[in-house]
This record gives sequence, C-alpha cells and structure tokens, in this order.
Amino acid sequence: MTIWAKITERLRSSIRTHILVYSVIIILISVAVTSLVSVQAMVNNYLSEKRSEMKAIGILLSEAVVRPGEPGSGESLKALAYYYSGVTGFRVTIIDGDGEVLADSRSGENIVYMENHRSREEFVQALSSGYGSATRKSESFGGLYIYEAVKRGFPGGDVLVVRLSMEVDRTRIASEHAGFIAGFSALIGIVLGTLIAVLYTRRLMRPIRELESHLAETLELNKKAENIRKDFVANVTHELKTPLTSISGFAETLQDGAGEKPEVRNRFLAIISLEAERLSRLIDDTLIISDIESGRDHMPLDGDIDVKKAIEDVLGSLKPQAENRNIELCLELQYEIHIGGDEGRFKQLILNLAENAIKYSEDGKTVLVKAMKESDGCVCVSIRDEGIGISEEDLPHVFERFYRVDTSRSRESGGTGLGLAIVKHIATLFDATLEVESKLGVGSTFTIRFPKD
Repeated sequence: MTIWAKITERLRSSIRTHILVYSVIIILISVAVTSLVSVQAMVNNYLSEKRSEMKAIGILLSEAVVRPGEPGSGESLKALAYYYSGVTGFRVTIIDGDGEVLADSRSGENIVYMENHRSREEFVQALSSGYGSATRKSESFGGLYIYEAVKRGFPGGDVLVVRLSMEVDRTRIASEHAGFIAGFSALIGIVLGTLIAVLYTRRLMRPIRELESHLAETLELNKKAENIRKDFVANVTHELKTPLTSISGFAETLQDGAGEKPEVRNRFLAIISLEAERLSRLIDDTLIISDIESGRDHMPLDGDIDVKKAIEDVLGSLKPQAENRNIELCLELQYEIHIGGDEGRFKQLILNLAENAIKYSEDGKTVLVKAMKESDGCVCVSIRDEGIGISEEDLPHVFERFYRVDTSRSRESGGTGLGLAIVKHIATLFDATLEVESKLGVGSTFTIRFPKD
C-alpha cells in the first residue's frame, strides 16, 4: 500500500469517526431535548386533565351541598368535604358568599384560623361567572396549587362556592406519569439514531444534503405518527372519563341519600343508564377501529353479500328508533345485487350511516336508502337524510375520529364520535370510495361505491 493510499485510508477513517461521533452527539442532544419537551407536555396534559376532573367533581358536589344556615348544615358540609376528598384525593373547601370558609378537608377544625377567601382569584371568578380557576402558592399551606371553583346559588340569594385544589409537584408528576415513557422513547431514539448514523457514515460519497433530507423526512413521519397516537389516546381517555365521572358522581349522590326521593332517583338512574350505554358503545367502537387498524380484522375474499337482504335487516333493526321520531325509512333497492366481502362489516357500515341519518334528522322527516348496480359493474349504495346538514368547513373533517358536527346532539343521543371513522375504515376494507354531499338545513347524502367483482 502506497503512502498516499495509507494517508487516504486514514483520512477516510478519520472522517467516518468524526461523522459518527458528531452524529451520535447530535442524536443524544436531540433525544434529550425531545424527552424534556415531551415530559413537560405530558405534565401539562396531566394537569389539564386533573383540572377537568376537579371541575366535574366540583359540579357534582355543588349539587349535593345543603343550604347554609339550615340545621346541621355545618356538619353536613364538613362531611361532604371529607368524603369527596377521601374518594378523589383532592383537597375540598366549601366557602360562603362572603368568603368565609365553612368546611375544608385538610384544615379540619382549624378552619376558624383560616383567612377570609373573598380576594382569592378562583373565588372571585366563580362568583362572577359560575366557575373559577387559578394556579398560585397556597397562603394556608404553602406550595404551588391548582384550584377549580364552582358556584352554587340558592333561592333567596344565598351562595356557596365549592373549591377543589391539588398541590403541583412537577418533579413527582414527571417521575410518576411521564418518566418511563420518556425514558423508553429516549432509549429507542438513541438505539435507532446510532444505527442510522453507523449505516450512513459508510456511504461517504452520498451527498450530505440527501442524508439530511432523509433524516428530516423520517423525523417528520415519526412526529406525525406520535401525534396521531397521542391525540387518539388523549381523546379516548377524555371520552371514557366523562361518562365514568358522571356515573360515579350520580351513584355516590344516590348513596348519600338523594335516592330517597323517587323523582330524583329515577332521573339519576336514567342518566346513569344512558352514560353506561354510551360508555359501552365507545368501548365497542374503539375496539372495532383498533382491530381494523392493527390488521387483526381480515376481510374474507370469498364472502358473498346479498345487498338487498343485508340492508333490509339493518333498517328493520332501526325501525323502532325511526318510528319513535315519526321518521319514514324509504328503500329503493334492486332485487339481485351481490358484492364480495364480510357481511357483518357491510351491515355495520350501513347501520352507522343509517343511524346517523335518523339521529340528525328532525322528527317527521324521511331517510332514503338506495342501492343499485351501475353500468360499469360497480355497486352504489347511498343514504340520504333531510337533517340539519353539514357546513362546508366541517365536510373535510366528518370522517375524523371524535369529530362531531353537532356536539350537543351527538352526546345526547349517545354518539361516540367514531361512527363515521368506522365507516371510512370499513369502506377501505372493501376498496370502496366514500363521498358525502350536504347542505345546511337541507340534509346530507353519503354514497359508497363498491368496485366491480
């Protein structure tokens, strides 16, 4: 080997080493920064969820408090504060309209030494708008706390403010709720990053720009995938927590004596039943999407679906729901139409669309279901309603998970926000195209075109 060859080889080796070292250093720094940002985001998300939970519990507790001044009200308020604090883990404080503390789960009998709370930020907001929030250092116990306050008014002008609070220790929260995920993600990032660096340092003749472009694309894809996963987990958690909190709150209120009144008991039991049904549907829909996206749900290639019979079966099951709202279900179906695939998934697709059509239609309207074989051999199924319609800005998002055009109506009817997302996934399994046309105040038409067998 000539001296020049030796010099060249050493130079190449040095370049490879330097690129590898610098690459690893950059990867380590990037992973560290990303982990810190991720931990901070997780902590903020955890605190946001706790605020929502505190507010929901505060609303339930405000419905259970007794009017101040009534016989035994003081002991009753103290008992409620201790009970809800023990169940939820939050500090519970009950304050009258003048700012005097009537009960506090942490101070006990020492509330007589507590300062008047009329100047507390969350108390002022609650008196003004019904709800109040604050983050500050506690003047009674020290330490940083988050506060959520709910106002309860009584006939005659008496007012109580129910306040829940939680001490914020970001280090503890991070270690308990985000440390493992952040550490595991960092480890995977380091391993994958180092592997990529080793592989690409061997290809020194490839332009650096191409390498940077590839890494940027990979990071962007990973970021999008992670954001989708986080959003889905956060949404499912939020959707599950809402009915669970409601069921738990109403059940506890019944146990505390509210069930002795038949009209209150029946109303609370009806709400509990509705929320339980909604929770069950949410779990079922989430499992369906999970099965489809994970590939566990395979479409049989040799399945034969009688389209006419399948649609009639689905609409037959929805007939009581439609009759209850005086909605007419009309059918325009050709007799002999068959497509390949899973009949259960096909029925589920039709069920979700037809049920939505009934749900978002006004009483006395018509829902039309048509199925026909087109000249090119494709099978076209459409479902048209005379409902509230969908705005142009909402149309591009209707098939997204947890996206609701009319949130109040969807929740009242037990909707999970996953119905149209399931429709889109099932249409993909059939290799079918999915279209929607809608006009506000007129109605919507969903059309599915199944390819020629």
